[in-house]
Amino acid sequence: MLGSPLHMMEILSEYSKTLGLFRRWLKTGVVTSMPGQDGVPAVYSPMARTLNDLTYFTRSIIQMKPWTYDYSCHPLPWRSDVEKEFSEKRNLRVGILRTDGVVDPSPACRRALEMTESALRNAGHEIVEIDPPSPYEALCLASILLCSDGLKTVKSFFRWGEWNDRGAAQMSLYFSLPRPVKYLHYLWVKYVRGDAIWAELLRNWHPQSGYEIWQLNAKRELYKRKWFEWWDNSGVDCLIAPPNATPAVPHRGMHDACSSCGYTFMFNLLDYTAGVLPVTHVDQTRDQLPGDFSLNSLNGIAQGAYKLYNANAMHGLPVGVQVIGRRLEEEKVLAIMKRIEEAMGDNIFPLLDVD
Repeated sequence: MLGSPLHMMEILSEYSKTLGLFRRWLKTGVVTSMPGQDGVPAVYSPMARTLNDLTYFTRSIIQMKPWTYDYSCHPLPWRSDVEKEFSEKRNLRVGILRTDGVVDPSPACRRALEMTESALRNAGHEIVEIDPPSPYEALCLASILLCSDGLKTVKSFFRWGEWNDRGAAQMSLYFSLPRPVKYLHYLWVKYVRGDAIWAELLRNWHPQSGYEIWQLNAKRELYKRKWFEWWDNSGVDCLIAPPNATPAVPHRGMHDACSSCGYTFMFNLLDYTAGVLPVTHVDQTRDQLPGDFSLNSLNGIAQGAYKLYNANAMHGLPVGVQVIGRRLEEEKVLAIMKRIEEAMGDNIFPLLDVD
């Protein structure tokens, strides 16, 4: 993958048993399929097999002063004092985001989050239930900012005979429909189907004018301010959350699940630092859906994700936890990821052991 929105890199870390960290990375030599799109900027960042590898690589790259040869990098040296502070802080104050209010985490992903919570509590750290600014608002805003050109730029790179990811292709098709048709569909989803969450996400899915893009950017900055003020008042050191609502979906499954990325997309919009740490595997005995589960009772976004969730078929797949800091807090996030790994003790993800 040659450059990707942050949420896709984080989801790949969740799916692939690797660890990932995002921010402060140079762009020289890499490309994006959306040049010119800066509503939700592309991020270039590493994935590694172990946390030690990830920390070593991150520290090494930043100590090479990449801002001296890449205009896009922040001139911010590696802060060993911050890394030391959060490696040694006696009691961390950790906010926990249990759901984004759009797609509740599947049983496997919820269990990974709860395992992390339990390990931190047992290690003496404070877990804080949080109620931050609306994650759903971030999903609606980020999705239209990312696709504000109607996905024309993405499609411009395709050659004859090439095809798109099924999720992206579905979004592209929807953007190309006449606006009256989409408005009728919006009305049907909201008032006939009674699904306000899915309807509001669809409402503005059309190419945006320059004026509309400016208005969206203003909303994004206001949303960032809400989060800035909320975090200041909360007093938390970091957040933990699911990286995604489900483990890895089957090949081509993003046709249905592409809109269920809110757990990572939100922090991309906010330009926050986030890392993904493997915690456990899907267990077909512990991670089944409850007996009274009803797919039809979910909103359209959640249905797209949960129609693919199958604990039997997904048995053994990795699931992890997302660790979130504020802007440019790589040192802190890596240090806290290490604290979590230590707190897990014997329950540490087995593939973190290297022969």
